[in-house]
Amino acid sequence: MLSEGLLDVREAENFSGLKKSKLYNLMQTGELAYVKIGSARRIPRKALVNLMAKNLVQREEQIFNT
Repeated sequence: MLSEGLLDVREAENFSGLKKSKLYNLMQTGELAYVKIGSARRIPRKALVNLMAKNLVQREEQIFNT
């Protein structure tokens, strides 16, 4: 998971479009893995991609015959 690199919170915010507070909440609840070095948190890029993929919503298009 770490081989694809680590993002700081600001980079993760830009990459995902999620707000900083949401990212911290996801880390706190255990939904988003992170590395803590001192007081700094780094988010594995793959963990963020996996989280977004897990929450991907696909809508099936239906063709209505009228």
